[in-house]
Amino acid sequence: MPFADPEFRTDLERMLAYHSWARNKYLDLFEKLPWRVLTRKRGATFESIRNVHLHVMAAYASWLVPFFGQKRLRPLLRRLDEKRWDRIRSVEQLRAIDREVDSAARAVARRLGADDFDRKKTVGRFHGVKMFATPREVLWHLVEEDFLHHGEILCMLWQDDIEPPYTGVWWFEYDHDPERHRDSWHALPGFPRPSAGGYVSAKSRRTRSTSRGGKRKR
Repeated sequence: MPFADPEFRTDLERMLAYHSWARNKYLDLFEKLPWRVLTRKRGATFESIRNVHLHVMAAYASWLVPFFGQKRLRPLLRRLDEKRWDRIRSVEQLRAIDREVDSAARAVARRLGADDFDRKKTVGRFHGVKMFATPREVLWHLVEEDFLHHGEILCMLWQDDIEPPYTGVWWFEYDHDPERHRDSWHALPGFPRPSAGGYVSAKSRRTRSTSRGGKRKR
């Protein structure tokens, strides 16, 4: 159970804030990488790291505009058409898109009242039958998109032996409110901490051990 926090009325608000924090960790890393690493075709769902990131943004926008009435995102939704992804040529552009989408998503979650989350809304027809969804279902779907595809990006980074950013929820909680979480187990002295842009992986632990004169067990 996440720590109580008056800033987040619901778990959905907390998860959207978590993903905003995590995506920014990835964008910070992207800024340090050659652009060719981000656009290399890798046989992933949308081929490249850049494209998978843009797909996540497109997923958000494609629900925020029609379902939640975020009309201000309409021009961005057109830019996020898959056929136009090659026009995105810098991490600065990726970050600007992320800021715009994130602002709209979190504003929607804050605006919803307790009675709004489970109010059904028509989202289309399938073989003549109306289909419905609720705000709760749609927002959790977007949270799912973020989890799924950033796991995919993590694996693509590993293909190039690049350590992805550490995005454990414990560190989101700590970064969000260090004072409230200073006594948490993950903040204790001696507990392994990720580097500024790195991940505490088995490989990095072996590297540290070897550098200190330790022997790897076989």
